[in-house]
Amino acid sequence: MLNFQFCFPTQVIFGAGEFAKLGDEVAKYGHRALLVEQPGPLEKNGLFARGVHLMEQAGISVLELSGVESNPRLTKIEEGIQLVHDHAVEVIVAIGGGSTIDTAKAIALGAADPARGDVWDFFAGVRPVEQTLPVVAVSTISATGAETSCHCVVTNNRVSDHTAWKKWAVHNTILCPKTAIIDPELLVSVPARLTAAGMADTISHIIEGYFDGVDGNPISDAIGEGIVRTVLESEGVLEHPEDVNLRAQIAWASTLAMGGIQDCGRLNAGWPAHWIQHAIGALTDSSHGEGLAVINPAWLDFINEENPAKFVQFTERIFGLERPQGMPDVEYGQLGLDALRERFRAWGLPTCLQELGVTRDMFPAITDSILTNNESFQFTRDQIERVLERCYEA
Repeated sequence: MLNFQFCFPTQVIFGAGEFAKLGDEVAKYGHRALLVEQPGPLEKNGLFARGVHLMEQAGISVLELSGVESNPRLTKIEEGIQLVHDHAVEVIVAIGGGSTIDTAKAIALGAADPARGDVWDFFAGVRPVEQTLPVVAVSTISATGAETSCHCVVTNNRVSDHTAWKKWAVHNTILCPKTAIIDPELLVSVPARLTAAGMADTISHIIEGYFDGVDGNPISDAIGEGIVRTVLESEGVLEHPEDVNLRAQIAWASTLAMGGIQDCGRLNAGWPAHWIQHAIGALTDSSHGEGLAVINPAWLDFINEENPAKFVQFTERIFGLERPQGMPDVEYGQLGLDALRERFRAWGLPTCLQELGVTRDMFPAITDSILTNNESFQFTRDQIERVLERCYEA
């Protein structure tokens, strides 16, 4: 186990019916709020209107920012920052999934900048993150864990050439929302495919750090393994989306997976599959969780070939697969990865990059985007291209 620092600054309010506490929670941080929204089912079922009502009952003046898209756009963030300045907004509220919450975080970051500079500077590593407005997040899908995490990922869409878009991130505990409301009753309307994509995202958050090559960390291993098993054992939610208990299980698993506790004592060298997906997501506008379901097993294929011992543990503890006598570690570890792929396939998730809209002529742009970002994981061009080729076709 390595030395570590751990901070979980977000207050979590968890459980059925807890959305009703939104107004009181927001009022702790100000009385002029910007509500960040993504158009679609949440708008149609009246959740945003209910949120506005709860805040107004608590004496809060609410300004709404709609139009958030998946792979959240920098131009929408800049629009939100301007609204904050124009209306003296004190607190940013997000009701939605990772894209909505990350948009809110980025608005809070840019709006708190005393220099009123370019918010993209933070994502490009030009300036350090130092302050932000308070954010209250209401999670409506179990996926990114953005409701408590220190991460914020946005897409720079300023240029018309889609192939030049960059999906980059910043990481700082200052960005953690002040409060996260996780109400499983809000999750029952999430479609099966989006639910499955979120489950794949949660698993990826665990196993990218789990296979760090550092021995002697049984506590973090056990926490991570428990989260993965919980997600797999809760797959009945795909057939029974109305089951609030199953929704609660995967919701808490999703939050814990990105909260940092299972990464304590790990190498934390970066999130290789995530950075590959970010580049692909910027280029194709494909789903983050669906992309990880394709990319993460392909990346881990190569790690297994280099250091299979941890994959033996993964296969034994997660899938309980029988090991034929004399089978080499690398082959047994591969059984676990293949079992994970099969579970993703059974959930209806994509199995190759072609299903995400990737073509081989995109490989150079994808690779260039990864190699020029400011993330900590260091790739070689060959490593990236091998992964892309490995999962290009089904």
